[in-house]
Amino acid sequence: MILHDIQAYLTDHQLDGWLLYDFRGTNPVALHVAGLASSGSRRWFLWIPAAGAPRWLIHAIEGSTFRNVRADVAGAMDRYAGWRELETKLAALVQTPHGSAQRIAMEYSPQNAIPYVSLIDAGTKELVERVTGAEIVSSADLVQIAQAVLNEAQIASHRHAVAVCLAAKDAAFDFIRARLAAGETTTEYAVQQFIVDFFVARQMDYDHPAIVAVNAHAADPHYAPTAESHAPIRPGDMVLIDLWARATHTPHDCFADLTWVGYCGAEPPAKASEVFAVVAGGRDAAVHLMQERLSSGVTVYGYEVDDACRAVIAAAGYGDAFFHRTGHSLGVKVHYNGVNIDNYETQDRRSLMPGVLFTIEPGVYLPTCDFDGSGRNLGLGIRSEINCLATAGGLDVTTLPLQTEIVTLM
Repeated sequence: MILHDIQAYLTDHQLDGWLLYDFRGTNPVALHVAGLASSGSRRWFLWIPAAGAPRWLIHAIEGSTFRNVRADVAGAMDRYAGWRELETKLAALVQTPHGSAQRIAMEYSPQNAIPYVSLIDAGTKELVERVTGAEIVSSADLVQIAQAVLNEAQIASHRHAVAVCLAAKDAAFDFIRARLAAGETTTEYAVQQFIVDFFVARQMDYDHPAIVAVNAHAADPHYAPTAESHAPIRPGDMVLIDLWARATHTPHDCFADLTWVGYCGAEPPAKASEVFAVVAGGRDAAVHLMQERLSSGVTVYGYEVDDACRAVIAAAGYGDAFFHRTGHSLGVKVHYNGVNIDNYETQDRRSLMPGVLFTIEPGVYLPTCDFDGSGRNLGLGIRSEINCLATAGGLDVTTLPLQTEIVTLM
């Protein structure tokens, strides 16, 4: 986080400041900006004005909690004890050189449009509005600047994770291919555990085990096999592998997250290839829009990219079978606090600012589908997931090569 960038954003958007609030860890964004591992037991506020030094309002008994805040937000710390004093001093905290603040950013999202940044309770918003008289606006893009814009070391850690994840994907498909060639039985769970072992051997954090899903299981986007519940992988099956990991060198290392699909045979069935082409077409339409806009210096928003992808899939007749957002923020967590590629589950009006990382992962999910013409409704799920980094000059697809056809495994 760079204080200069936050204050430049505040100035550019006619905001008097960013008011961060926390009570017992309810606002992890505030903790991150403050540089605190944990909060105290009383309410506190941090005011970052559009110009000038940050200022704090903390409880009189909590001084030791705030001894080691982040250096760039260290500033004068006023103290309160009772609620009446809190209200009086809160109004004074957000004063500007020109008088009372008029527009204040907080972790609020109108109509809860972006749940990831909707972190202050209604009562706190009412309190701030009453004692300051200011308009409260969303800090959504400020949260991106503070948390989701990656530095060079984090981008390098992501690229390392990409290389490991691509290698894990190839090794997992080779594992299936070898078992099928030998006429041996394998399962979704066995392949999942092969991926786990691959990551552990390379000291990677995988958060939770990968998705390995055949046929109808792949039509359930968040299905994952377990030791108790999994399916065999047989000739003629479609297999989806969705895996993610990051290095464990520092707490700031970033994830990679990708999905590929394969077919346990020599030539994918026509229906599966048709659906894959539709999914890949949606993916590529999203990439094209971002590349075109960002390389021209034109702002693009998460919801617009989702629209571009979804339009391709809907035009092919599979709109109802694509029932999740196109992509999610990616960073030190698999689902991070930057822009999501979404105009379906939410309308994400955050911009794709340089340094933000995210997935593009359209899918078509058909729980009953005779994809091989055998007369059996085996079910079919196709997803293609890539990672993208917005840059000052365009878009970097970090997970190349793109999957352009279904991987054959026999």
